[in-house]
Amino acid sequence: MAAGSVAKLVFITSLLLFVFVTSSDSASLHNLFLRRQATILLSLKQAFEPPQNSCLTRWNVSNYKSLCTWTGIKCDAKNTSILSLDISNYNISGYLSPAISDIHTLVNLSVSGNSLSGTFPVDIHKLVHLQFLNISNNQFNGSLNWQFSKLKELVVLDAYNNEFSGSLPLGVTDLSKLKHLDFGGNYFSGKIPPVYGSLENLDYLSLAGNNLVGYIPKQLGNLTNLNQLHLGYYNLFDGGIPAELGNLVNLVRLDLSSCGLKGPIPPELGNLNKLDTLFLQTNQLNGSIPPELANLTTLKSFDLSNNVLTGEIPVELFSGLNELTLLNLFLNKFHGEIPRVLAELPNLEVLKLWQNNFTGSIPSMLGQNGKLTEIDLSTNKLTGLVPKFLCSGRRLTILILLNNFLFGPLPEDLGRCDTLSRVRIGQNYLSGSIPNGFLYLPQLSLVELQNNYLTGQLEQRRSKLLTKLGQLNLANNRLSGSLPASIGNFSSLNILLLNGNRFIGDIPSDIGRLKNIFKLDMSRNNFSGQIPAEISNCLMLTYLDLSQNQLSGPIPDQIAQIHILNYLNISWNHLNQSLPKEIGLMKSLTSADFSHNNFSGPIPETGQYSVFNSTSFIGNPQLCGFYLSPCNDSATSPIRADKQNNINKSKVSGKYKLMFALGLLVCSLVFAALAIIKTRRVRKNSNTWKLTTFQKLEFGSNDILECLKENNIIGRGGAGIVYRGEMPNGENIAVKKLLGISKGSSHDNVGDFGEDGMDIVQWTKIKTNWSKEGVVKILDERLKNVPVDEAMQVFFVAMLCVQEQSVERPTMREVVQMLAQAKQPNTFHLQ
Repeated sequence: MAAGSVAKLVFITSLLLFVFVTSSDSASLHNLFLRRQATILLSLKQAFEPPQNSCLTRWNVSNYKSLCTWTGIKCDAKNTSILSLDISNYNISGYLSPAISDIHTLVNLSVSGNSLSGTFPVDIHKLVHLQFLNISNNQFNGSLNWQFSKLKELVVLDAYNNEFSGSLPLGVTDLSKLKHLDFGGNYFSGKIPPVYGSLENLDYLSLAGNNLVGYIPKQLGNLTNLNQLHLGYYNLFDGGIPAELGNLVNLVRLDLSSCGLKGPIPPELGNLNKLDTLFLQTNQLNGSIPPELANLTTLKSFDLSNNVLTGEIPVELFSGLNELTLLNLFLNKFHGEIPRVLAELPNLEVLKLWQNNFTGSIPSMLGQNGKLTEIDLSTNKLTGLVPKFLCSGRRLTILILLNNFLFGPLPEDLGRCDTLSRVRIGQNYLSGSIPNGFLYLPQLSLVELQNNYLTGQLEQRRSKLLTKLGQLNLANNRLSGSLPASIGNFSSLNILLLNGNRFIGDIPSDIGRLKNIFKLDMSRNNFSGQIPAEISNCLMLTYLDLSQNQLSGPIPDQIAQIHILNYLNISWNHLNQSLPKEIGLMKSLTSADFSHNNFSGPIPETGQYSVFNSTSFIGNPQLCGFYLSPCNDSATSPIRADKQNNINKSKVSGKYKLMFALGLLVCSLVFAALAIIKTRRVRKNSNTWKLTTFQKLEFGSNDILECLKENNIIGRGGAGIVYRGEMPNGENIAVKKLLGISKGSSHDNVGDFGEDGMDIVQWTKIKTNWSKEGVVKILDERLKNVPVDEAMQVFFVAMLCVQEQSVERPTMREVVQMLAQAKQPNTFHLQ
């Protein structure tokens, strides 16, 4: 009895000891397996830049026992093996380590939405359990020569938006379970393999945005399980749309846009009765819209824009498309009337039919569904009234009807359309007044009503309402009355065009509240009074035209505070007194017109006054000097007499003055580029500095050299290093130290200039004898296809640009004008 008890006790003890040892070994193995996987993940992390990514702080070997709680990690039910690694959209750069293929248990791998680059690990086929692979939106490159046949379980392969190249991989056809394939947005080239038509389980296929050519294989019509097919954008296919695509009866989205397709739209596409999106825009499709497309009763987005389609819009086509929200037919050759049925579509939101040949009136009930957000019917031949229901649902944001033959008033309801953002109805025959409240709509950013017959006054608003209006064009109408002071409430205005109307009265001083305006044109009105000094508060102005009004008084001196103004026209007014000397200090002012006023006294001889055109001062009988009759009190001035002689010589013809320009741009660029090359050559052969100043400075070369210290570096670029420096007068400057050209440089010498200290101007003068006919001696042989006459004309302009006397050099504006005429033979002549 005792012996039996002892034996029993020994058995139980042995069993407990066995269980303890087995459990201890299992725990050790579990920890060992976790530690091994953690080591692999840390190898991945080390390949990222920087490795200490804030999103992956939990990826630490000391924390390996909690591996299954690490960021982006999911394990199996026993917390033993990693099943999913998802580090999408973590802003990770660097590369993906080949160690990824050692996590053999992976089912899901997603690294999308990062900046990973380099080649993708070729041993990915070792992940034989992988079902989901998403590497989209990275910068992976190279070809996809994977062993796809070993990835038998793969269901999703998404490589969208990378830099893969080469031919489309044929191996994907071994993936019998594949349902989602996206190779879009890469650099794949060649043809679409017809064998892709054997991937019968696919429900999503995108090859868009590559460099594919050839014909779209008709075998793709075998993919009857497809819900989405994307083949457009940057691909350039031959031929047209295969009729076999009409077999894809489960297709919901078909996108064949921007891929060079030609020919008619196959009527077989009418079989795709589950389609909700059909994009065929930006191709070369021709013919008419097949009436069979009326069967696409679930269609929501329909875009045939930018093709060469013709004919009328079939009424029967749209009578059953009650789900349609977007219709784009712009940039085609459609004609006839816009069908009334379009106005009856209950869900239509976007309608763009611009630049066709539509005639007749806009359907009067358009917008009655209350859902319209965007309308563009511009550049047609439409007549009649603007429909009054366009904004009935208070959703309309864009209304573009410009360049038609519309007449009558603007609907009063537009003044209550608070959602409107952009309105362009210029170049029509509209009449009546601008609806109350229209210009003060809270979301309005652009208004173009120019070239109509609008009348009445602009609405005055006393309260300061915040508006977003950035551009207002009311030019060439019949608007009248005074300009309301509330014009200053449009603080966001960049462009205000009121020219060609019948406005009267003073220009309100509130115009100075337009702090962001850069173009202001109030010409060809009947404004009177003085130019308000407050206009100088518009410091962003670059263009100001107040010509052809009834303005009087002096030019306010404060206008010189607009430092970036480059165009000023105040001609044909009644302005008087003298021309302000301060205007001569406006270095940006390249064009000014003071003609046909009552200015008196001498024209200032300083600054910009010397570059204005001679016609800028005519029609002012009491104005003297420069291009006009000499002033009595300065007739003996040798400086003015010398200038007058030079002016008389240059008055041969306005055309000849024009030719004083073309070369400045050409010569300046050539001279600067070749001077840099010369400097680099000198520097290569010498350790000494050679500095040349091109204008008078208040500091010397030694001050510049003091800046070239390591602790003064503020930037580096391909052309050299940039240093900051402070001059003795306290002025801060930036100095670029240009890099020298190495001995193995691919830059060629231009002629033999630069040798013996000869610069480009001297070399050119010697080679051509300073005649434009001599340009053939220095013309680069690679320019043999350039007409000699044209080269001679451009060279002549360049000669003008390097004249020793500054008064003999053309202005930049004249250079541009002469360059524009360089292709016209015999435009310029030597004098």
